[in-house]
Amino acid sequence: MTILHEHHYEEVVAPLPQVGPDSLAEMNLIIYDSVRKDYAINVSWHEDCIRREWGVVKDIDRDEHKIKLVRVDGVWWVPIEKMLQVERV
Repeated sequence: MTILHEHHYEEVVAPLPQVGPDSLAEMNLIIYDSVRKDYAINVSWHEDCIRREWGVVKDIDRDEHKIKLVRVDGVWWVPIEKMLQVERV
């Protein structure tokens, strides 16, 4: 039996593109809307591979530069500087 969360990883085979200032501003807007309006978003970020999870942003740690992404089956602290993409669900 395959566990669903095993499929949320992608191996990085090429250098990652830099996130531009316009994209970063749009991602920040979506994150703040998720906090205020309590709706789910998809977040992709780079760890040792590309991680992709969805959930609601419940906290923004300004000291550690991380967001807390929460859903019923998990919690992830996502480093803001390693985010690649943020989308509304």
